[in-house]
Amino acid sequence: MSGLNLLVFREDRRRASGKELKAALTAQLEQLCGHFSQQRLLSALVLAGELECGVADNDPEAARCYELVTDQIAGALLAGESAAPCNSDSHHLDFHFLLAAARDLPIFEQLSISIPEGFAYYALHPLAYADVIQQIPVCDRLLVVGIRSIGTTLSSVAAAAARARGIQAERITVRPQGHPYNRIVEFTAEQMAVVSKAASCGADFAVVDEGPGLSGSSFLAVAEALERAGVPVEKIILTSSHAPNVNALCAENAAHRWQRFRCIPVAGEARRPAEAVDFVGGGQWRSRVFAKESEWPAAWSSFERLKYLSLNTGNGERRLFKFAGLGHYGDAVFEREKRVAAAGYGLMPRAESDGFVSYPWVVYSKTSGRPASASDLSAEILARLAEYCAFRQRAFTIELPNLDALQKMAEHNLRELGFDPAVEFRLEHPVIADGRMQPHEWLVNTEGKLLKTDSGSHGDDHFFPGPTDIAWDLAGAIVEWRMDDRQRAEFLALYHRAAGDDASARIDGYIKAYAGFHLAYCLMAANALNGSDEQLRLQRAAAKYRAALTHMQTSTLSAVV
Repeated sequence: MSGLNLLVFREDRRRASGKELKAALTAQLEQLCGHFSQQRLLSALVLAGELECGVADNDPEAARCYELVTDQIAGALLAGESAAPCNSDSHHLDFHFLLAAARDLPIFEQLSISIPEGFAYYALHPLAYADVIQQIPVCDRLLVVGIRSIGTTLSSVAAAAARARGIQAERITVRPQGHPYNRIVEFTAEQMAVVSKAASCGADFAVVDEGPGLSGSSFLAVAEALERAGVPVEKIILTSSHAPNVNALCAENAAHRWQRFRCIPVAGEARRPAEAVDFVGGGQWRSRVFAKESEWPAAWSSFERLKYLSLNTGNGERRLFKFAGLGHYGDAVFEREKRVAAAGYGLMPRAESDGFVSYPWVVYSKTSGRPASASDLSAEILARLAEYCAFRQRAFTIELPNLDALQKMAEHNLRELGFDPAVEFRLEHPVIADGRMQPHEWLVNTEGKLLKTDSGSHGDDHFFPGPTDIAWDLAGAIVEWRMDDRQRAEFLALYHRAAGDDASARIDGYIKAYAGFHLAYCLMAANALNGSDEQLRLQRAAAKYRAALTHMQTSTLSAVV
């Protein structure tokens, strides 16, 4: 299975209005002028870093004024972190000056923005890079080289942390180019002058990014570009989000190349609310929910969002903490889940610090509820599923011009998996889908009512489908709850009555694409978790989706004959 060529991750770049992003940043700073908040300042930093990165890719010269704003916000965040809690003015920050600087930034109508995955999905806190810089041994001068995209923000925090130590610090950002397994970096003439000057002064150099990913080639490309520019190898520090298994990196001769440089990763423990103490991420939540391990659903555990439980103190409410995202990424997840709960379909979330959201923890028992299963399917549950899809169709509508990326993914995966690649999509009601209609994602309470337990995180994450037609969730319900032809017809009719949308004419394409995507997803995950118990669960899940595709293809052939 090592040669799998399947698509499960979607492109994380988007076109965004520079004017709207700047307005969002200034709105955050306006609020800070009235009331200091570390969380609001963190949100402003995420926005500023995205703006700077998008401008730097478009106009490096204009990016310098954006860089100054990002640096000021990073410095303010670091100062606020160290300020005495009882004295909100002890950091002596002038947010009015910062707001004026942001308002003066030039406007770019369209920018290409890459989602900073660590901030959006993986609880990578920018202040973790301040912790590293404050601890590593460096001389009195440091040049920080951030790898765009997320390295833009991380480099600003790293440089601010160095300055807080009394180190003379500068920073630049670069965008490696070329094949993902063989990136290269070419400094501009201006950047080369900065690098040469720092090298001549005996400075240390910190290369800053999340990762490394599968190859390590972006880190290596920057480090080797610095070396070519005359920087001694012992002066180069790779500052990463984790310590890699260098022997598994896919870049050519990666292990030998990587080990030539110092690598100092950030701390393994994520910043999180103080009450979030009992780790249940990485699929471990299943041991708290299911009576037997044989009942556990399959999970690509390494891509799960971080989850923790509060302690069971014997009194008061125990809560589940889940990382939703930093800044506006977490805000979007929180608002969706709050809206789902307010409509009666889920548990009410509560915003927490450091990008986390918490929910009441349901201890599954005969007196409190249990996870649903496909065997629970009844007329009442069909109606509940239909009503929920109708609610999402109304509540989370968006503008979406086409489904080209979804079409490409579906055709590619079906062809690679040995199925007829022909698939037809009709885009009639684009939404931020739920994306997780599996029975175990629902709680059956003591009255037999279904409640959604994860409704906001997956509709626009880095897996397919991304924003799509509501028919994706309809197809998900049909496949995951194993509806027969009669149940499928009844379900679609109930949805039609609730939403005013007859999806029956377009559903087949979405069912085929849904099953094909999840078959590809399970095979990729099983391959990544080779040799584990999880691999076996994922292979069993893959067989279920393959059977659904085979049945659909056989039924189509029979109808033609």
